[in-house]
Amino acid sequence: MVLHLPTFAKISRPSLRYSMSQPASFADFPLVQSVLEGLEDKKGQKICVMDLRHLRGRMADFFVIAQAESSTQLRALSESVQEMVRKENGVKPWGSEGQGHGRWILLDYAEVVVHLFLPELRDFYNLEQLWNDARITYPQATPVANHL
Repeated sequence: MVLHLPTFAKISRPSLRYSMSQPASFADFPLVQSVLEGLEDKKGQKICVMDLRHLRGRMADFFVIAQAESSTQLRALSESVQEMVRKENGVKPWGSEGQGHGRWILLDYAEVVVHLFLPELRDFYNLEQLWNDARITYPQATPVANHL
């Protein structure tokens, strides 16, 4: 007896091919770069890029995390990111969550997922610690000068 299991339709997501090496900048990753520009345009705070490409079972290649001081600024960040990505890459998010609540907004661009938080929710969920095996970059960080 041969058992035939049902075939389920697989949802196809666009594939962005990235090399596995850690980028010195995100210029080689236009979607990440556009997200960063949108966040910086509206003064996103504590911006973090998590490179997940080397991890098995990941749900995206990159997470970009930022926070805002208010729900109003959080929505402005979301709108700015969506506008910048659409303008520079011609892409709309596959999905978004939290627009109405204004405490945690998620924008899903398939290989890049953007998390926008109010500070207390970012501290509570602590995605940087949850995904601590990711390669984490803080693009806004100022390098410390070595004084000899």
